[in-house]
Amino acid sequence: RTGKRLLTLERVSGIAVDERDALLAAGIDPVEVLAKAAEAMFKQVFRDGFFHADMHPGNLFIGPGGTLIAMDFGIMGRVDQRTRRFLGEMLLGFLTGDYRKVAEVHFAAGYVPADQSMDAFTQACRSIAEPILGRPVNEISIAKLLGQLFQVTETFQMETQPQLLMLQKSMLVAEGVGRILDPQVNMWQLAQPLIEGWMRENLGPEAKVREAFTGVVGSLERLPRLLAETEKTYSMLVNQGLKLHPETVKTIFADQGRARRPSSLIAWVIAAALAVALYLK
Repeated sequence: RTGKRLLTLERVSGIAVDERDALLAAGIDPVEVLAKAAEAMFKQVFRDGFFHADMHPGNLFIGPGGTLIAMDFGIMGRVDQRTRRFLGEMLLGFLTGDYRKVAEVHFAAGYVPADQSMDAFTQACRSIAEPILGRPVNEISIAKLLGQLFQVTETFQMETQPQLLMLQKSMLVAEGVGRILDPQVNMWQLAQPLIEGWMRENLGPEAKVREAFTGVVGSLERLPRLLAETEKTYSMLVNQGLKLHPETVKTIFADQGRARRPSSLIAWVIAAALAVALYLK
């Protein structure tokens, strides 16, 4: 029923996803269910950036024909486009054994401070990945890999990313459901064609050209406003002059009695930049 704090859309019924024997009795192939679940998880995260973050067996049922029925959308996670690209590049680096690439994307994203050692972080990524990725395919856990990565990054003063922690926990639950359906099949292996397609579309050469073109177009769209602001600032400096705090003027002119040095010019440039910035603000 629908109440003040509850919205009921429809009544649904199905077999709980962890009741493997009941699925088989209904003529439903658990591996097909697992493939659909993997596809749904992948599309939620990488295509939509909006995923069910509480997908335990009590919230996922299987309807006639193997249809997935998700319930309880009280906890949802969001992953923006930038984070999706980070995840894609990071996973690609792990899966290809390019741990330097994994480290580089962490630094480029600003997740690991620039004053940390990239070489040390690269070695840390290798140390957590090789024991996991070196196991049989059906035993590989991407969620476990991410979990250990988050633990290691604390050593490198990496800031906690709540959305990634939520995603890692959701993946851990999904992998647990997958092992119940068929312990010999890895759900991420079933989703491999989707993963490869997404990487080609978003991380390949065509994607880089498309991103560069989008950046150029965005710059051109901002150009008229930037020119107008520049003209306005120029008019202000010509008509009103450059007004500085007395202490600032005193500091600048203190250099005039000394030998001419580049620092004097730098001081004037900084002062002008501050004036322009304050005006535009």
